[in-house]
Amino acid sequence: MKKITLLMLAWLILSIHSPKGYAEGIVTPSGIPISDMEETVDQIMNKYIGDDVPGASVSIVQDGEIVLEKGYGLANLEENIQVDAASTYMEAGSVSKLFTWTAIMQLVEEGQISLDTDIREYLGDGQSNLTYDKPITLNHLMTHTAGFEERVEHLTVYDTEHIYELEDYLSPERQPKQIYSPGEIVAYSNFSTNLAGYIVEQLTGMPFKDYIQQSIFEPLEMNDSTFDLRDDLIPGLMEDKAIGYKRAGDEWVANPTAYINDVPAGGLTTTARDMAHFMMAHLNNDGSGPYSLFSDQETLDQMHETLYTSHPELSGNAHGFWERQAGAYRIIEHGGNTDAFSALVSIVPDEQFGIAVMTNMDGEMAGARRELTDVLIGPSEEVPEATTEYNHSEEVEGRYRSARSVETGPMKIMPFLSDADSVISANEDGSIQLSIAALGVDVTYVETSPYLFERVTSENTLLDNAGMHTSKMFFQTNEDGDVVKLSYGVIADELPVPFAESHELIYSLIGFAAVLSIAGIGWSIVRFVINRRRAKKNKPLIKSLLYRGATLWSLVGILTMINTGAIILKYASNPFQAWSDFTIHVIAYWILLIAAIVLLYPVVKGWSAQKGSYMLKAYILLLGCSLVGLFYILYFVNFLTLAG
Repeated sequence: MKKITLLMLAWLILSIHSPKGYAEGIVTPSGIPISDMEETVDQIMNKYIGDDVPGASVSIVQDGEIVLEKGYGLANLEENIQVDAASTYMEAGSVSKLFTWTAIMQLVEEGQISLDTDIREYLGDGQSNLTYDKPITLNHLMTHTAGFEERVEHLTVYDTEHIYELEDYLSPERQPKQIYSPGEIVAYSNFSTNLAGYIVEQLTGMPFKDYIQQSIFEPLEMNDSTFDLRDDLIPGLMEDKAIGYKRAGDEWVANPTAYINDVPAGGLTTTARDMAHFMMAHLNNDGSGPYSLFSDQETLDQMHETLYTSHPELSGNAHGFWERQAGAYRIIEHGGNTDAFSALVSIVPDEQFGIAVMTNMDGEMAGARRELTDVLIGPSEEVPEATTEYNHSEEVEGRYRSARSVETGPMKIMPFLSDADSVISANEDGSIQLSIAALGVDVTYVETSPYLFERVTSENTLLDNAGMHTSKMFFQTNEDGDVVKLSYGVIADELPVPFAESHELIYSLIGFAAVLSIAGIGWSIVRFVINRRRAKKNKPLIKSLLYRGATLWSLVGILTMINTGAIILKYASNPFQAWSDFTIHVIAYWILLIAAIVLLYPVVKGWSAQKGSYMLKAYILLLGCSLVGLFYILYFVNFLTLAG
């Protein structure tokens, strides 16, 4: 009896002082008791698992402890393997950037580098190919304001022959063009982060992955994390790594093994448990937690401070983290996507709270990641009120396109294929409407201060699920009062689209050329049939250089569009392949262009010989103009350019 009494007393003491008992007194930032949190997370994740997401891994930390780590769904659909938050490896995508920026801040703390110094002082000879003389600093790289265009060639590869060492991958001949002056435009840049990773190598004399292993993974006991490009060669890793999937109709299709050359920008493979350790280190504001990244707490505080914003009331960039307001709290976070995985890390420094979500699907935009943060941290419930003092709705009307764009490669065609431009229109009540056709976005904003608009449509959009945070937008104007950019504060600004680059013009020219070319071929078939009948009746045949020129020009138009369609379909199958793979198509374009020029001879010669036939001549003029327009488009989207 005495033994039973002692056991009951011990149980009572342990229950009072155990972590679970302690956790029952803690609430999430949104007010949910930690004791109820697992049930809440289960309810959210179960809405998405299976239909929208094959599998997910979640870890949540608060006050220096892991308060939840759990797997949902399947890591491998074919073999029915469950996701385990502690052991299932997944690709973190651009969440990797937080490790690169943490490494940079460690070097800042050690005095090896300054955030305000021109990066060319840290790069080796020939490692920079810049357009502007204005210095690029690490601050610019961190805030994605260095001005680089996007480059996706060989970012992700499936053939080990296309794997590069970081120095070779960043060689000048492979570098994207600097298209904006530093410090002026936010344009999300993998290349900027890769440059920062290369600077880490230059200053430490160590490969990037080895530095991260020694200075971050080992101190944080992240034993199941790697930046090794060939993670498939690490013993045992692939057995525990989730299969990445893409959606194909109603089916999930397994993605082949991919290799990410953008190592500092997107090469991390890790587990949700390891990400919890990383979050705890970033939440260790007083140095009392189990994990630490810096010797001086001021370095951690500095890293979490706002470094750049387009407007004081917009979210911005905190030394590599993107900011966002969720309810009453400021979140700093970063999302990531690879070819078949997605991830999001969100922390609330003021509340010592963090969430990491990883899924084995490409581009999770169903809302699972966003709903977790909204429920556990808190969505904004404020409804903005328009001011009557300002009314700039008509001034900001127009089409805007992401500054994160490809300018020197054939992927420049993507905005025209995706129709993802933001279209701003003014409403009669002074509000504005944001429409994005490709994403089904149609939301309303009101002006709350000069050129600052806040969303009054409450539902999150696909842009928000993807990480854009579209609750506010700001239109920056120049000295003449013209709008020069639209900014949500994060990821990428959007720039006004000139008419020469508009969908209206491009689609009109393509449609015009297609209709005329098809009509010309049809006309030629009809003429051929008529001549056959006339020949049977021994009547004179319809012969004309102008007719022949029209027929052949029509054929040039048809073949040009067939060649373009072949390129688009081939590119859609793998957007990361080298443009050199399309050399045969570029050569075909040049042959067709030369043929169109050569055909000017019969057209010009036949023009004066052809008496009357005003409809034929009008058609020839229109067809010639449409072919000029068609080849203008091909030149504009770099389809006439051979790979360098």
